[in-house]
Amino acid sequence: MNKPGLSEKNKNTDQKLVKTLKKGDVFAFNELFHKYSQKVYNFSIKHLENEEDVKDLVQEIFMKIWDKRKEIDANKSFNGFLFTITLNLIRNYFRKKVKDRKLVNKWLEETEPYSDSTKLSIEFRSLEKVVNTIVEQLPPKRRMVFRLSRNEGISNDDIARRMNIQKKTVENHLNLALRYLRERLQEQSFLVILFFVLFY
Repeated sequence: MNKPGLSEKNKNTDQKLVKTLKKGDVFAFNELFHKYSQKVYNFSIKHLENEEDVKDLVQEIFMKIWDKRKEIDANKSFNGFLFTITLNLIRNYFRKKVKDRKLVNKWLEETEPYSDSTKLSIEFRSLEKVVNTIVEQLPPKRRMVFRLSRNEGISNDDIARRMNIQKKTVENHLNLALRYLRERLQEQSFLVILFFVLFY
């Protein structure tokens, strides 16, 4: 049985937005910006030393998406496109901005094999498998709550009704699941952490 990956609902929503984005639709661009910009910020602020640099980075990432909108394949994952642009621009910022050379060297060494977009597309799929493997280690009920929320995009209220539990119990399961996943992800590479922050 295949394990569920990123939410099909989210994929379909992104696909519709990308199709209109390719035509120059500003509303679609704003929707994608509001959906993902805070996640890019949250990841970047942990690794860059200046908040203004992080804000500049987020703006640059989404300006790049706007500039390259006609190159996006609406039939493929927007997540992969965003992941590629984000990774490559963060690599550039690390080179220029981060003073901790050990951290820079670690980042560049880990991500160098994936600076090529084709290799990164393959890596994107393997990253999803890594995160799914960690999710599988959650207790059964907690794992079910997490997957219903993150993979199927179901609201906490609907999860509570479906599983016949309190909404507060759903929230507790999600908080504990995310805490566990963050702890486990600290053992993983920058790529896995970036993937998780952007898409979960």
